[in-house]
Amino acid sequence: MSFFGIEIGKRSIMSHQTALEVAGHNISNTNTPGYTRQVANLQTTRPYHTPVMVNSGKAGQMGTGVTVKDIQRIRDAFIDEQIRNENKTAGYWNALQDALSKIEVILNEPSEDGLRSVMDLYWKSWQDLVANPESEAVRATVVQRAMAMADTFNHTYKQLKELREDVNASVAIKVVEINSIIQQVADLNQQILAINIAGKQPNDLLDKRDYLLDQLSHLTSVKIVQEQNGMVAVQMGGRTLVQGVEYYELGTVQDTQGMHMVIWKDTGVRANVEGGELRGLLDVRGKTERAEEPSPSPYKEIVPEMMEQLNTLAKTIVLRTNELHRGGFSLNNQTTFPDGINFFDQPDTLADINAIEDWAEYIKVAQNIAVDPKNIAAAAYRTWDDSTGVLQKYNFGDGANALKIAQLKHSLNDRYVWAESPSLGSLSFPYDNISGDIVITYVDDPAAGTTVTKTINISALTPPANYRDLAELAYALQKYLQEDADLKANDVLIEVRLSGDKLIFVGGERFKEIDATGLNLLKGNPPISTPLMTASLVADKSYSGVINYVTCDDYWRAITANKGVQASEAKRMVDSQEILLNQLESKRQSVSGVSLDEEMANIIKFQHAYNAAARYITVMDESLEVIVNRIGIVGR
Repeated sequence: MSFFGIEIGKRSIMSHQTALEVAGHNISNTNTPGYTRQVANLQTTRPYHTPVMVNSGKAGQMGTGVTVKDIQRIRDAFIDEQIRNENKTAGYWNALQDALSKIEVILNEPSEDGLRSVMDLYWKSWQDLVANPESEAVRATVVQRAMAMADTFNHTYKQLKELREDVNASVAIKVVEINSIIQQVADLNQQILAINIAGKQPNDLLDKRDYLLDQLSHLTSVKIVQEQNGMVAVQMGGRTLVQGVEYYELGTVQDTQGMHMVIWKDTGVRANVEGGELRGLLDVRGKTERAEEPSPSPYKEIVPEMMEQLNTLAKTIVLRTNELHRGGFSLNNQTTFPDGINFFDQPDTLADINAIEDWAEYIKVAQNIAVDPKNIAAAAYRTWDDSTGVLQKYNFGDGANALKIAQLKHSLNDRYVWAESPSLGSLSFPYDNISGDIVITYVDDPAAGTTVTKTINISALTPPANYRDLAELAYALQKYLQEDADLKANDVLIEVRLSGDKLIFVGGERFKEIDATGLNLLKGNPPISTPLMTASLVADKSYSGVINYVTCDDYWRAITANKGVQASEAKRMVDSQEILLNQLESKRQSVSGVSLDEEMANIIKFQHAYNAAARYITVMDESLEVIVNRIGIVGR
């Protein structure tokens, strides 16, 4: 009986010592990330049946004390799953907010230093030139404002390009982080399996693994499956990342621009990233140029779309300015033909123009304009006259072409096609008259695609005086064409523009073909018939990637407003997810977190139990001393 009494005391001391150690372990890990509170579960040991005499009145079973059944992690798997589901959303919107906030800084709108303000100054400089076309100071201002706008386009595009490259580098880094985590999870699976087989509880290892899984769920969308042997399986995008002690790494391959495509390293197949920070980075950066990437893009293309929109705006300004500038006369032009030079650099052929993508990087004031502002073609008609035999200034105060360019600020940028005449540089002015036919083919019914051919006789076009230059001839032709009732009724308004020594017939999408081979210039007595055109001109020329049906200013305002809304939405989602995750984490901590007050109370409770067990052993020792040393000494 005394032996079992001492054993009961010993078991109590050892069990409560273990409970004290668990409480101390909890306290020491109060601030350890991912730590889960542990509890020593105490239970009674198996009792034994006491041999007694019949009707002795003693109990048939006696207790044998207490033992520690197990050390339990206080963890709620449902809350863990909720947190991991919300983690992928939080990671995704964090990546988007970070990128959009950087884009807002790059755009710097609205401000006096933003692109919109620079464009306003550019358009205003053309308006000033309308009033003072002969002023070299005003012309120099136009050049400087244009250079400032071009520099702003260049710098903004460069910053967006660098942002995309930074995000691309982050994609590769996140892939490395994911690989590191899944390798650690697989290693922990192996350790946990070994400890479980030994019949022990790997609580701290489970904490480490859960903490890694929380981090992984922030990086990408994963599905986590608990297995019976204590290990976990992790899946991503329909494939396995971790299966027991095996893991399957991600990798990246680059396209010609160095953009990383996420793949499975073992097969080289493109990985499907569905959520998390990595998906957010991919949505910001956009898809690669590799053939494995699906089309249309599965991503939001936030930065590439911004770059494309900036290129579209720059291309529109360059082409619209140049096509009007080529039809004007500069102060240095002493001929009867427009200068035919571009204000901004651009390729010579339509194919080369449409082949350029990075117009925001390409935009630059033409060298001959930058060197000599007098080359700006602000006049709509010739600026020098030699009709008296002496070359003299004739039209220096003409700013009509500068006005056309200034009005581009409010132009809706309608879509159009055009036909271009051969060079007319061999013609000489003045001309007395023109005659002949212009045959125009246009779409009569857009739904059916039927076309109509209209012949317009120009014989009635007689000017009050000689045509002194090509601009007067073009204006007379345009006026005559615009007065045709059939063309008006079918919305086929044809504008006649100039491009150096060429005539450009510009019309809407219904304009299909023009044949001016029958159009003649008549001069001399008797008149000499000279064909103005030598072949029919098909109106198949058009620009791709330009603004349509909106002004440049409104287009840019819409872009910046849209980015502002996206940034605001991303911030709202980040704040919302932060609140939600904080609430879920509070629930988790209420279950799994360490409370110092509770642990201190447990320490006191276990300490008293430990002391009582020690006192109990002392009492049992004293009882044994009485039995051994004091009983049975009578009669010695």
